[in-house]
Amino acid sequence: FRVKIKADVLPDEKAIAKIAKEATEDPSAPLNLQVWTDKKEYLKGEKIKIYIKGNKPFYARVSYKDAKGKILQLLPNPYRKEDYFQGGVVYEFPSGNDRFELEVTPPFGEEGLIVYGSTHPLGDIDLKAQGSVYEVKTKPQDIGMKTRAVKIKTKEGSKDAGASEFFEGKVTIRTK
Repeated sequence: FRVKIKADVLPDEKAIAKIAKEATEDPSAPLNLQVWTDKKEYLKGEKIKIYIKGNKPFYARVSYKDAKGKILQLLPNPYRKEDYFQGGVVYEFPSGNDRFELEVTPPFGEEGLIVYGSTHPLGDIDLKAQGSVYEVKTKPQDIGMKTRAVKIKTKEGSKDAGASEFFEGKVTIRTK
């Protein structure tokens, strides 16, 4: 016998959302970082708040790309050197030791946040201190590659350091 079935399959959006949420919070899953802002669109003078959360402990670099394409590294910064974060915890910035605010000023347009994360310390990129943040001097197309150039050294007497897990996430916002 041959049977042909034609059907429209409608995915259960709630089930898919539940599975996705479990995967992003499971510490045994590959590294997954969530990054978001308090809004998607900002008006002149408003302040931007950024949030990150990982499913396991991670190292992170957070950069901001303005409407003209200039990239600033927000974390770590000259006053907040820590780049290690605990999994399952929501981190807000600027806050704490940060000595800057993200106030919307011209030029306006599409801007973005880029988060690089790893289970091991991140590689170095070329930075120039610019007040309370760093200006990224590395070419934009090379940042991801240099960030992944981690330096893993096995401690004497310890077992294999294990494989590094990486994550790269972006959030786009509009300013006007």
